[in-house]
Amino acid sequence: MKNRFIDKSKTIAFTGHRNITTDNLLFLKEGLTAVLTEQYNNGYNTFIVGGARGFDLLSAEVVLTLQEKFADMQLFIAVPYTGHHNYFTDGDNERYIAIADKATANILLSSHYYDGCFLHRNNYMLEHCSLLIAYYNTHSFRSGTGYTVRRAEANKIPIINLFK
Repeated sequence: MKNRFIDKSKTIAFTGHRNITTDNLLFLKEGLTAVLTEQYNNGYNTFIVGGARGFDLLSAEVVLTLQEKFADMQLFIAVPYTGHHNYFTDGDNERYIAIADKATANILLSSHYYDGCFLHRNNYMLEHCSLLIAYYNTHSFRSGTGYTVRRAEANKIPIINLFK
């Protein structure tokens, strides 16, 4: 059985935009791999994603790939509500299910959708991490990613922003 303990001091959360251009995808994947390897070497071995399309799914896939090299890496998915992935396109839905099956644990935060459930998910991730990795265009101030980055800044959680 996999370890299911989240040590905040060794945990990184992710936040980022849902749309990643094809031109940026390879660069972003390589950048994530390098940053996660560096942070693993700095003592981080636990990762929390919110299970959204785009940057979340990409981050989870990179963590799962790195688990082949670093067996003690843990991946948690903070699931905002039951079945949230059912609204994804077929390809993203399949990716999500494959990731969820391989994750250390899926942390279900609500059995149903409600206004604010995504913000609750973002707050949960910030409460359980000591570093945030973002893919955040600062012009997207009113997005969920913008909210999460501002809240991390307010709580003095360091942020690595991979948006270029």
